[in-house]
Amino acid sequence: MDKIKSWDEYEIKARYIPTFLSVIPIVHFLILFVGMGFWKELISNISWMLVIANLSFSLIVMLAITQFQSSLGKIWIEESIFGKGGDKFPTTNMLLYNEGLISKGRKELLRTKISDKSGCVFSSEKEEKSNPENARLQAREAVGHVRSMVGHGIKTIHYNIRYGFFRNLIAGAAWSGIGSLGCSILYYFCGNWEPMGFFIVYFAAFIALFIFKKAILERLAFNYADTLALFQQRYENSHRI
Repeated sequence: MDKIKSWDEYEIKARYIPTFLSVIPIVHFLILFVGMGFWKELISNISWMLVIANLSFSLIVMLAITQFQSSLGKIWIEESIFGKGGDKFPTTNMLLYNEGLISKGRKELLRTKISDKSGCVFSSEKEEKSNPENARLQAREAVGHVRSMVGHGIKTIHYNIRYGFFRNLIAGAAWSGIGSLGCSILYYFCGNWEPMGFFIVYFAAFIALFIFKKAILERLAFNYADTLALFQQRYENSHRI
């Protein structure tokens, strides 16, 4: 069996799995609210061709929700923390003098190696203070070159998947929270305490993820940035003549 490609691995682990985990409560709530008898009767009254058509439609809906939730994660969650276009990402901040993250000596070492390898130009410390916007744009361009050089290493794709998983999972907090709360209420009135407890925990977990999203994503983004910088240095050392 061929090894899963990095692109496929990212799609599955960072996009489809978070969406699946997010929609479980709302789908379960709809089943409980409408009633299982309705669904069983619906299936028994339609032909197998329609069943197959409905399954295909469900797959299309799932793909559409995945795309929508990923877009929410990128636009709503990510940009609320790292700015429009992610211009305050740790990968960019790591190369700027006015941002901490790493020591000044390591910043200068990274800048020199990236410039030598890709020809990217960085603003000096004085230029960065006078024109921070241009300095940030230069750093973002340099990060793009580093990513193209390093590619999808085992470690970098691992940290990238971890960040994407939590970003997209947090993006589904709205419908997951509504579904979990709805299921808890319905099970409460039915006196089914175990599933009620399960969905209360589910609800609390997603609320906690949303509340602490900034701390979680900043840490994961920094881990990815630090790994990317480390692999850039290794790439540079391995390609010396």
